Amino acid sequence: MKLILSRKGFDSAHGGCPSPILDGQLCPLPIPDAGSPTSYGKIRSFNGSAIAQIVEDLTHGRVGRDDGAHLDPDLRRDALARAARWRPIFGQGGAAQGHLARHQATSLLFLFYGCFRQAERVGGKFRFVRGAPKLHVMYGWLQVGRVISATDSIAAEIPWAAGHPHLAAPERYKNNTLYFASKRLSSVGIDASGAGTFERLVPELILSQTDPYVGCSRWRLPRWFAPNGRPALSYHSKQARWTECADSVRLQSAYPGQEFVLDVDEYPEARAWLRSIFRAATR
Repeated sequence: MKLILSRKGFDSAHGGCPSPILDGQLCPLPIPDAGSPTSYGKIRSFNGSAIAQIVEDLTHGRVGRDDGAHLDPDLRRDALARAARWRPIFGQGGAAQGHLARHQATSLLFLFYGCFRQAERVGGKFRFVRGAPKLHVMYGWLQVGRVISATDSIAAEIPWAAGHPHLAAPERYKNNTLYFASKRLSSVGIDASGAGTFERLVPELILSQTDPYVGCSRWRLPRWFAPNGRPALSYHSKQARWTECADSVRLQSAYPGQEFVLDVDEYPEARAWLRSIFRAATR
């Protein structure tokens, strides 16, 4: 089994700001995409608040309700009006897909993370909480049930997925590939859907080191993550990135980078860690 820590959503380079944490709830924002058939105005409300307003307020109007949104990974059925056969999908292409292709396995589990920051609503407008840090937080998952190349013919075969940005214009992406969710999450011994989102923030979802805080890209992980002769989390093979502590390891995570792959067969401790994350985030 391969575990992929997959960075997605708003940040300083894509969207211009983090995704918000609102009243303890994670609100991952899809990045802008002028070629997407889905606008922010079409995405359904989050906790009673319009996604379009959240985006407009937090970007100070740089991104608007009529702008295209790259809704990928597409994990929530209630994000848009759906056809009956809809299922969660993640699309990837280019160099990032090339990296994934070199790490294929019979079992793949994506844990999606992004840059988040505490936000609030004041006077009808959304804003970030002054002094709140940016954090890398895991917000969703997808266990892969099927992998296919995204082509015009595939788009015709699965009309229920026609709105996905990697199918709206397949030629935009080199190595254009779709990852479809399995029905159930079977790979780590948890009875859950094959894909979904973690809705509320709990400490177990935070990757960033917070005590002391030295930036969102400095992570605090279980001590067993340190390679110590095993194949490292991909893009993190340099020993200088890892600092072992008494009960954890600190990692200077790579940037830019989208897909970080860990071979769970080499790190069997990962299964218990994954179970602890799901139990804490869904209880």
